[in-house]
Amino acid sequence: MSEFLLEIGCEEIPARMLPGAIGYVKERLETGLREAGLTFDRVETHGTPRRLMAGVTGLAAAQPDRVEERRGPSLDKGFDADGNPTKAVLGFARSCGIDVGDLVRVETPKGIWLMGRIRQPGRPTADILPEILAALIREIPWPKTMRWGDGETRFVRPLHRVTALLDGQVVPLHLEHLTAGDEIDGHRFMAPGPHRVTGIAQYRETLLKARVMLEVAERERVIRAGAEALAAAAGGRAVIDDGLLSENACLNEWPVPLLGRFEERFLEIPPEVLTTSMKSHQKYFPVVDGQGAMLPCFILVANMVVPDPDVIVRGNQRVLRARLEDAAFYWREDRQMPLGARLDGLKNVVFQARLGSLWQKSMRLSRLAGNLAAAVNPELVVTLATAGCLSKCDLVTGMVGQFPELQGIMGGYYAQAAGLDAEVAGTIAGHYRPQGAADSLPDGRAAALLAIVDRLDTLTGCFGIGLVPTGAKDPFALRRAALGVIRMVTEGEGIALPLRRWIATAHAGYDQHGERLDQDVTAVVESLLGFFYGRLKSHLKAEGLDYDLIDAVQALGLDDLHDAMRRVRALAHFKGLPEYEALVAANKRIANILQQAYQGVVPAREVETGPAVLRESAEQALFAAIPPLERQVAEHCAAGAYSAALETLAGLRENIDRFFEQVLVMDSDHAVRDNRLALLARVRNVFARVADVSCLVLPENR
Repeated sequence: MSEFLLEIGCEEIPARMLPGAIGYVKERLETGLREAGLTFDRVETHGTPRRLMAGVTGLAAAQPDRVEERRGPSLDKGFDADGNPTKAVLGFARSCGIDVGDLVRVETPKGIWLMGRIRQPGRPTADILPEILAALIREIPWPKTMRWGDGETRFVRPLHRVTALLDGQVVPLHLEHLTAGDEIDGHRFMAPGPHRVTGIAQYRETLLKARVMLEVAERERVIRAGAEALAAAAGGRAVIDDGLLSENACLNEWPVPLLGRFEERFLEIPPEVLTTSMKSHQKYFPVVDGQGAMLPCFILVANMVVPDPDVIVRGNQRVLRARLEDAAFYWREDRQMPLGARLDGLKNVVFQARLGSLWQKSMRLSRLAGNLAAAVNPELVVTLATAGCLSKCDLVTGMVGQFPELQGIMGGYYAQAAGLDAEVAGTIAGHYRPQGAADSLPDGRAAALLAIVDRLDTLTGCFGIGLVPTGAKDPFALRRAALGVIRMVTEGEGIALPLRRWIATAHAGYDQHGERLDQDVTAVVESLLGFFYGRLKSHLKAEGLDYDLIDAVQALGLDDLHDAMRRVRALAHFKGLPEYEALVAANKRIANILQQAYQGVVPAREVETGPAVLRESAEQALFAAIPPLERQVAEHCAAGAYSAALETLAGLRENIDRFFEQVLVMDSDHAVRDNRLALLARVRNVFARVADVSCLVLPENR
């Protein structure tokens, strides 16, 4: 068995792109080897900012030999009456590279045919690898690529070197101006190289000597341990989030954590400004005390060891000081003007070309938020109307212009500075959350309601002018907005929100402020409701809940997603009951019978109880079982106890089974038939108090 080493050396790969590239190289190399018929034990891939590495162990030295079978002429056409081979069979044998005597006779339903078996020796791995590697390098799906010089190869950054070794021997790979070799580059400054390598183990040793940590996980470990130790020595704790840790590991080949400091006067700036300046702009880790308050220090990660680390620290401190000076200036200047005084400035800021300005959006939010509060939390009407009106004012402040990530948060601070109610300030500060699937929900009911209103206004307006997400295109992040609404109305205590009503109210808000939408209210409501259910499916799929659960609830036409979610979870519980499959099958059968009988809407018809129409004991028993169950199910549904309702309905299984075993629904007597159809409709309707169970998919159909 052989071992193979590949390193692609290039200029610095953007940190956000490195993890995906490492994963792709592993997947693509494994696929390429398998498709070529080459067996292997293991493929490992790693990466640093200046290299992508792959190592294959237990690699076959060549493809296995294979036998190709070709069918030739039939036996009667292959030989003449004297048994001599015809020209047809001679030509066929020649094309196969074998003698006529080596042809095999194969019996088929259509007679005996001659077949040539051609042995194809497997190609050596060294001959196959160049094809696989050239395709791999060209096909890495970088978000952005570039060309350099006069070549046509596209890569994320200019390629410097390709190292490809099979059992220590260079693989003959040529890629425009590059030819594979057996040398690699070390750390750009501490041990640039080149360094000769012979195999995977020696490659790792060489990199360590050349001051390069190959594995991302190892670099993360070094950064975390160093940051925690430095912060503890400074009397605090490093705030290390996984995203920033990964980014720093992907920015450095030899990470060296260092402690920097800034002047205590900057602690007067809101902590969110400090952390944004450090994390988003400079990739530093903030340091906090035991109570979570900011300390005047930070952790930076250098990419090299130097004789005097203070040189690096002082340089980073100067850069951070400049940013914090800007922040301090904006913090001071922005508070000179009350937040409400900035409202007129929003008239000059376009929300969307056809949906008006941010001032118009603010007016819509104020009205819609007040109306929503009046319906669900009357004590919050003033808070939400005020917060909705002022929610976008911080977008025209200097601080948010400098730090766009702080929109909303700075609005809360400026509202406090203007003497507004604390709840109004908190509502403004939190209404942009959640900004993604991993983001936390707003703190407090008022902030959640304003966040919902903000998203409903955007969704309604965009759908109203035809800006519907298609494929990967979603310039206004409408999928994220819909998911935010779903999370706010379904998670925790949730919010009962009839979407049809509030989408229609949001639609009317555009008319009141002069921005007419192309789509009428009915079209927007229905398309948006379907969009919400589509997002709900994606959201619940991540929790392991199947799509048919949502389909069964959506079939009822419900628009309260909080209620819909409770029904979906009840159906997931229902799947665990022993009666589940039988009741689903029965509901499907009932749905089919009613559809075939009525071709559409099932007429409302009472079940008659007279002996002339309710003849069989099985149908009498089913009819008798329904009324008490209807009462119990109604009580459970009124309390939102949908799991209990389904458990109650499970009691119908025996009666339904007996009904279908003993009763012919489509009786020749029209009165009897119609009465039995009415009985089945009543059964279906009682299940529909929870969901359309006929939409559920049985295990054998998945």
